[in-house]
Amino acid sequence: MDTDALLCSHPRSGGRWLRYLLAHYLAAHHRLGIEVTPQTVFAVVPDHVQEGPRGCRAYRFGGRRGLPLAAVCHQPYSWELHRGAPLAFLARNAYDVVVSAYVYYTHEKPEYTGSMGDFIRHPRLGLATWMEYMNSWAPTLLTHRDAMLLSYGELDADPGAALVRVLEFLDHPADPALVQATVLRASEMRSARGIRTGQEGNFWDHLQPDEIFEIQEQLDRGLSTHAVHLLHSMGVEVDPFPRGMS
Repeated sequence: MDTDALLCSHPRSGGRWLRYLLAHYLAAHHRLGIEVTPQTVFAVVPDHVQEGPRGCRAYRFGGRRGLPLAAVCHQPYSWELHRGAPLAFLARNAYDVVVSAYVYYTHEKPEYTGSMGDFIRHPRLGLATWMEYMNSWAPTLLTHRDAMLLSYGELDADPGAALVRVLEFLDHPADPALVQATVLRASEMRSARGIRTGQEGNFWDHLQPDEIFEIQEQLDRGLSTHAVHLLHSMGVEVDPFPRGMS
């Protein structure tokens, strides 16, 4: 299925929250007659895959005039999967991503029982996958002619403004009153259903100094120059604990 744009982010970076905001707004604006929930959201904003209950086959509103099809993608960049697509890219700092992933894999989808320190070094669940993801995307995003860059910090500070940016990228009208109502409704739904999100910089409350240094060292060794430049251009923190601080 052809899409109008891809919403790309690494897992635990705010993509679920952004998907809900966009789906709520589009459902209300186009009077789709659907209550957007964690189960039905994929009917409005599906995953960028063909198969499965979350994929493009779950999309229910093809042919609706003026309704954009934006699909969510968490895959590392590949030419075959992403070539030519308009890209809205959401990024979050590695420290908060690690904390969110640790909570997810120890509580929401429990499959890990080790320490935070070991989790940071885990080859599949830990920091390595985030670095590989950012390294794969950075060269393309720095030169892409049709890309929008959004930080988790922007989304966290003003979800309404972040939603407007995405709507404008999709060439879709952004009604201020409906944006405000959407943020309120989606926030109520998120709270009622216990959907966890963390504030920007939340990692300071969950990581010990040695764990912050561990992440910092891995980023220094593993992030490409392109990735560092991309994150800095987006205002995403790479080094929150500068060397020389006691």
